[in-house]
Amino acid sequence: MRIFCYFVEPASYTLDLAKNVYDKNKIDYCFIKSNTLVKSNSKSNKEMLSELSIFDKIRFIIKIFKENNMIIVNGYNNYPFILTFILNIFSCNKRFVATESDTQLQIPANPIKRFIKWIYLSIIYKNKYVLGFSGGNNSHKDLFRHYGMERERIFLMPMMVDNSKFYQKNKVLPQVFSFLYVGRLLKHKNVEELIKVFKSRFSTLNAELRIVGGGEEEEYLRDKYQSKKVKFLGKKFTEDLVEEFQKASCFVCPSIFEPWGLVVNEALSAGAPVIATKEVGASFDLINEKETGYVAANMTEFGEYMVELFHNPKKLLVFSKNAFDLMQNKWNYDFYNNCLNKSIDKVKKWH
Repeated sequence: MRIFCYFVEPASYTLDLAKNVYDKNKIDYCFIKSNTLVKSNSKSNKEMLSELSIFDKIRFIIKIFKENNMIIVNGYNNYPFILTFILNIFSCNKRFVATESDTQLQIPANPIKRFIKWIYLSIIYKNKYVLGFSGGNNSHKDLFRHYGMERERIFLMPMMVDNSKFYQKNKVLPQVFSFLYVGRLLKHKNVEELIKVFKSRFSTLNAELRIVGGGEEEEYLRDKYQSKKVKFLGKKFTEDLVEEFQKASCFVCPSIFEPWGLVVNEALSAGAPVIATKEVGASFDLINEKETGYVAANMTEFGEYMVELFHNPKKLLVFSKNAFDLMQNKWNYDFYNNCLNKSIDKVKKWH
């Protein structure tokens, strides 16, 4: 059976996934976009659709449709998916089209947007040739179920990074307790509230908050909050970023909404316990009932968990070991590969 995958962009985690899973399974792929915010030292010689003319894009997608039995697309609202779905409707020789998504179920508050989304996704997800590749087990699968996809067509396809880049078997805690945030500095990331919680609870304690990343709120936050205890480190990549994860006492993810949060994978792989809000998509699979950190219902509880880990080094080390074990032994490329092959085996039976 011939399989093809459309990745969104050549981000570092995408290139690692392609190398460690898709190349090894001899599954061909391309990238919809040629640019990415998540830099990598690796390059790809695969097709970048954004560099093609409109005519060549259409011709490429039609060619891929004709040559493959199963087509995987990252996302459900981009032109490769839409055109492939339309081609499948009018084709006598049906293909199975899998949409891979890290999106949690969220019902739009605006009734017009809610209706449009319901119409669009219901048409797609009720089609028996469309599969749902869900990044997580909770509200990520709920997205497919809510809009009418049958359970047997929904498969876990775990959100993944190359864990081995972040591994450190023996966690050494820094002398100054270090809370680490890594991510864009945008409103919905809730970094200002994180800083306020930290300042209110750790002003007299031997702790620091290290903030890695840039974004539209960076200048405002720096000007207002930068100090000896609240440090803005700018953007970091590759080895410099790995070093930040490895020397952190605890990783904090305070987002108001986060579809998944691959930084949680990275932190846990480095043996850093994670405190996350319940809105962070990764929290269900990687933190809940895993003893790898805490999931907070609100920022008051978030601060309480920060204080608890600060005062409890034994629990911190237990969480650290559990985090490393989870990422090394369970949530890894072997797991992704097993999930992918499970879906392929099902399609072969249905084909």
